[in-house]
Amino acid sequence: MERIRKFIDMLFELSSRYCGEGLVNDLKIILEKAETLEQELLLKAKKESKEETKAIDDLRIKFYSDNLLSFCQKNLKEDLYLGYLLELGKICLDFGEINYSEYVYSLLIQLAEGKPKYKNLLAQGYFNRAEVYVRSSRWKLAENDLRKSRQIFNEKKDKKGLARVDNLSGIIKSEKGAIKSALKNFNDALSSFSRLKDELWIGIVEMNIGNLKTIQSQWDEAVTHFKRALTAFEKLMDLKRLSLVRYNMGMLFKNRGELEAALTEFDRSLEYALEANYYLSTGLAFLGKGDVYAKLEEYALAMEYCIRAMEVFYKIMDKVGLADTYKIKGVIQRDTSNYEIAETYLLTSMRLSEEIESTLNYAEAAYELGLLYRKWNKPDLAKKYLKISEKYFAEIGAQENLERVKVVIERTNGSK
Repeated sequence: MERIRKFIDMLFELSSRYCGEGLVNDLKIILEKAETLEQELLLKAKKESKEETKAIDDLRIKFYSDNLLSFCQKNLKEDLYLGYLLELGKICLDFGEINYSEYVYSLLIQLAEGKPKYKNLLAQGYFNRAEVYVRSSRWKLAENDLRKSRQIFNEKKDKKGLARVDNLSGIIKSEKGAIKSALKNFNDALSSFSRLKDELWIGIVEMNIGNLKTIQSQWDEAVTHFKRALTAFEKLMDLKRLSLVRYNMGMLFKNRGELEAALTEFDRSLEYALEANYYLSTGLAFLGKGDVYAKLEEYALAMEYCIRAMEVFYKIMDKVGLADTYKIKGVIQRDTSNYEIAETYLLTSMRLSEEIESTLNYAEAAYELGLLYRKWNKPDLAKKYLKISEKYFAEIGAQENLERVKVVIERTNGSK
């Protein structure tokens, strides 16, 4: 599998930078020999099947990660080993290996705690583990680690570290629908990064502000922020961030009804994501394309991309992405008159959204469920869910969505 091969190559590249190419190449020969011998034994036992092959592919990641980790622990001084862990966790996160990334950062924290000379690494460990928790929608754990990292960054008077905490706190709040509070966090972070003249982080925060403006249907402001982010990422040739900002621009065009422009942006996002081996953006781009094709009534293509997105989101434990995917699959089934299936998917989307406190996703799923019940001639249920969506769209200031749901409520109330 190409993704696994690239991941293992990056593990060896990282380990070579820290331990030396010669030593790591010797280990690579040993591990590849071990892997070959074990696969030969499996074949002799005639136990290999497609399912087992997939399990073996997944196992390869842990096999190489664990053995390289042991090798580096043995050959590196403690400070270098902690630096290795910091980089390893990031690689795992980018490739969607959420559990292993969390394990690596937890190990770093365990080794660095109580040792004053590693305070900076400890703060980074807490912050990076918070990113892992955010990626898997575990907000309370993320907020707890952010408090710890903020305390250390304060002690060290690390302005960049504090600004990064503000940015990640803003992301959590925006996911939970606290738009005003999130915007304050982003503006505080942007002010700090502007003073520090950090182009990468200025671009990241500009993109996040653009996302908030998109939610609020403030299209022109959103475009301005996205263009600033795009300029920064293109200058730095940061493929990961380019994939994200292109996805977010695609969402803006989709929400404005410019579907061909949205598809172009999602295609660009996917191209960057695949080149950067960035699993999150890969899933998002698939889902964006699925959403657009559903609106274009090309339901076979829409379902294909939704299923591909779902595979990614289950892999990286992204409940926000899963809630969105169930919502779009529900819309496809509703629009093809499979009402029972659509109901199941949309209720699942609402449940997942409620679990992760994702107000926007919850409101959107409730709206689509209201439309389903209208089409299904169940007006009482339609009114119930449309009212729910109205309430939450109002809370987060999603004005265009709010106006749309009000129109549907009026029509529902006026129908017999």
